[in-house]
Amino acid sequence: MSTEPDSRYYYLFKFALIISLFVLGAGVFRFSIIRKSYFREIATNNKVVEKNIPAVRGRILDRKGRLIAKSWYQYYKMDGENKIFNQLGDFNGNKFEGMDLAYEVKREYFYKASLGLVSGYVNDGGGKGGVEQFMEGLLKGTDGKRLIEIDATGKYIRELGRKEPVSGQDVELSIDAYWQDKIYKLVEGKKVVVIMSEPKTGKIIVMVSAPSMDPNYFSFNRDNKIITEYLNDYDKLPMLNRVINARYHPGSTFKPVLASAGLESKVIDKDTLLEDTGVIKVGDYSYANWLWTKSHTTDGMLNIVKALQRSNDVYFYRLGEKLGVDRIKTWAEKFGYGNKTGVELPGELAGIVPDETWKKKTKGENWYLGNTYHLSIGQGDLSVTPLQVNQMTNIVANNGKKCQMSILKNSVVKCENIGIKQETIDIVKEGMGKACATGGTAWPLFNFKTKLACKTGTAEVGDGTKDTHAWLTAFAPADDPQISITVLVERGGEGSDVAAPIVGDILKEWFEEPETVVPRK
Repeated sequence: MSTEPDSRYYYLFKFALIISLFVLGAGVFRFSIIRKSYFREIATNNKVVEKNIPAVRGRILDRKGRLIAKSWYQYYKMDGENKIFNQLGDFNGNKFEGMDLAYEVKREYFYKASLGLVSGYVNDGGGKGGVEQFMEGLLKGTDGKRLIEIDATGKYIRELGRKEPVSGQDVELSIDAYWQDKIYKLVEGKKVVVIMSEPKTGKIIVMVSAPSMDPNYFSFNRDNKIITEYLNDYDKLPMLNRVINARYHPGSTFKPVLASAGLESKVIDKDTLLEDTGVIKVGDYSYANWLWTKSHTTDGMLNIVKALQRSNDVYFYRLGEKLGVDRIKTWAEKFGYGNKTGVELPGELAGIVPDETWKKKTKGENWYLGNTYHLSIGQGDLSVTPLQVNQMTNIVANNGKKCQMSILKNSVVKCENIGIKQETIDIVKEGMGKACATGGTAWPLFNFKTKLACKTGTAEVGDGTKDTHAWLTAFAPADDPQISITVLVERGGEGSDVAAPIVGDILKEWFEEPETVVPRK
């Protein structure tokens, strides 16, 4: 029997087997060696994921422990493209265990618009504006991480490891949220600034800037329509903190600085008399006193105390001429103008105290006597923030000691003497005290039992209109100042008619004088 056919099949089978083994080996080599790292990466990515554990952002509290801002977490499930939220949860005790993968962190602001420009808001995980931005490093904390294993369908299997988050620190403000809210509601609807502070410490009790924005619309109940309205409102400017981020002419609230400069420079003393002629003419230019403009009458002969009491422009024109621009600038800077107050908020402006060099460099013009006259009554190119006016008021109230303005309850503030004699301070205080009493300019404040010291101001806006900003700045009690208050009403009119009644409404409650009448025109 022949075995040749069997041999052919044998060798054919053997050859096919060798080819198959070769192909199999090549495939194994390709998948296990050449593409080993690729498939290992896919396997890892499909099974192990890293997830964030949000740190608790620190709370913001007022000086009495009232809650201003706090963070919450909120889990959700997806229904198509919509998020179905569960109830809010506190971070306390939350472990972020099991799946716990879908959540949002929300920040709630309990005083809404009244404290919105002080607190700022949280957006995209960081603080924007106000305390939220300035104190970001303390408030934020450090997020933790979780490594979890899931199956191919995304189902949670187990936790492989974690790094715990580090909570942010609470921030305590010197602000009194009760008074802040109360005063904001009092002036709501107007363009107004109200600042109250402690002259002896520089601690700010109230910092109202109206109109304001509700920070909850940026985080807690995010509303893009309202946010857009805020950002595009160029009339009310609700995102602008007028206390520190806007500059104004201070008007006659600048006169205590000029009085101090004149007394310290010895160009006048308490008994120096200057005549109110109603108007001063320099060439073709006229510089009038407000009383002359109003009724064509004068105050006659005045000393510095009566000049402050009556806010007499002619007296201060003449005093400014005696001092000259350089000495005015020097003393203005001693009182804090042209410099930041140091408050712990972002974007504070320094303001401008002009002189010959500034005008030549900025405007390419020479300095004239008329420029000195304007500077002497807080007009011209002089620009200040309302907080600087409040700081100046504190310096007078605090017997010549200037303290950094602060919004933090426990911060250590720097205070320094500006180098002014007590005799000078006493004279300025006397003039400011008489401004709040019968015969002075702040007539709505004449009825107070608590003795006040104040200065009114009516500042031309300087934009070609006849609009004026209304100012009043004061401290009380005059013999032992515990608080100062500065009010600015944008384009409000006269300080005595408009700003003074607001001050009166606040102080009658502050000093518990419900029976005190605050008259209005």
